[in-house]
Amino acid sequence: MTDIDKIKTKLKKLFALSRSSNANEAAIALEMAQKLMIEYNIKRNEVGEFEVVEENIKGSGNIKPPLYEGHLISNIATAFGCSTAYGYQREKKSASCNYSFGYYGFTFIGLEHRVKIAIFITEVLFRKIKKARIEYLKKLTKVSSKKNKIKRADEFCLGWSFTVVDKLNLFTNTNDEQKSIDNYITNLKWGNDLKTISRGSIKKSSINDFLNGRIAGADIEIQSGIEKQENAVYLLG
Repeated sequence: MTDIDKIKTKLKKLFALSRSSNANEAAIALEMAQKLMIEYNIKRNEVGEFEVVEENIKGSGNIKPPLYEGHLISNIATAFGCSTAYGYQREKKSASCNYSFGYYGFTFIGLEHRVKIAIFITEVLFRKIKKARIEYLKKLTKVSSKKNKIKRADEFCLGWSFTVVDKLNLFTNTNDEQKSIDNYITNLKWGNDLKTISRGSIKKSSINDFLNGRIAGADIEIQSGIEKQENAVYLLG
């Protein structure tokens, strides 16, 4: 066994640990794996079989997601080579209850390590855009209509999203990676609950709110890079 083969064997074990239910243990294992891949210039598809997974994240709770939310999610998914859908998510029944809980949210589908990073980025950006939206609503003191306030805040968030996703580094899946993801999606049984989503377009109305969001989003800084993009992710600002 060559030294590279030994490293690949270690990487397989680290990726297995990254699926641990212990969040801290999983994060440390994934970080160690990423550092080794950079140090020895090893691509994820050189380590072993592709692990295609799906993971859910709660959205704003609406039957139809706001345009800015769909735009943000679809761009994050694209940046990490994932597919995504939106719809009603059913939680698995627990041992202590006879019924399941549910919520409207997003599903990411892709290679496991990339889905993890995409979910992490989404969680952080969701918190930041929610905070920015609340602060912007407070500034709209001269707007008496609640409906107009919501509309203007949505335009602000869309501008915020456009600025932030411009900072995401894009990469393309290899043919084998994409084939694995496509095969996984083909075998899914979503029924009519989940719908694939696409990027939204900019509305012409409330252009000042949109531009204010673009400016506010400039404070968010994203840096990433394993295999040029995936190695580590830092969100600052």
